[in-house]
Amino acid sequence: MAPNNDLLETILMAGKYALSNLASLLVGGIVVALSFLVIGLPFFLGFVTRCMREIVRGNGVLPEWVDIGQMFVDGLRMTLVFVGYAAVYVLIVAIPGIPVLVFSYTQLTFLLLVSTILLVITMAIAAAALAVIFFASWVLYASTGSVRKAVNIKKVIGFIMYNPEGFLVAIASSAAIAAIGVVAMALFVTIPWAVFTMSVAVTFIYARFYQDTAKLQPSMVEWLR
Repeated sequence: MAPNNDLLETILMAGKYALSNLASLLVGGIVVALSFLVIGLPFFLGFVTRCMREIVRGNGVLPEWVDIGQMFVDGLRMTLVFVGYAAVYVLIVAIPGIPVLVFSYTQLTFLLLVSTILLVITMAIAAAALAVIFFASWVLYASTGSVRKAVNIKKVIGFIMYNPEGFLVAIASSAAIAAIGVVAMALFVTIPWAVFTMSVAVTFIYARFYQDTAKLQPSMVEWLR
């Protein structure tokens, strides 16, 4: 996304995209509900991947739920990428988590408190950092079709550094969308559709980041191949 893009305009464009196809939105909420039971997860991740791919190609309307087979394959591949990131998160959190476990069996209350605070801080920072990088990986998979490139940290960081200011705009816009999504989850029954709308809106933001960075830095596309 170009550095001079207005933050509010970016958020509004993402919201407009998420609501551009009410039929797909209705089905999406149902699939998210099934994702809570794991059944719908590959289809949900596959649909989001399709959204990214089509936005990168210039399509600004939420796609239909068609070609389910390819969607499922994309979803399974992104599930593998997600599991990889989750494993990294567990390894990072395990470092401060071990002292908490040890001190919980002792009378060293102060050390237990300090180690618990460090654990919570580490969990929050790691989750935020990996979530940001995960979306960059997701765009790489959607644009290249390669799981190997999506988990290649050198490619992911290099992709971000082609337009770091634009990526900061993407992060800020996504945070605003997430905050709006949390408010929309106030009613329990709206949670699946709020999650779906928030997800595709954030997808739009990161896919547009790729699209705009490719315009600003044409060499990026060749570098990613």
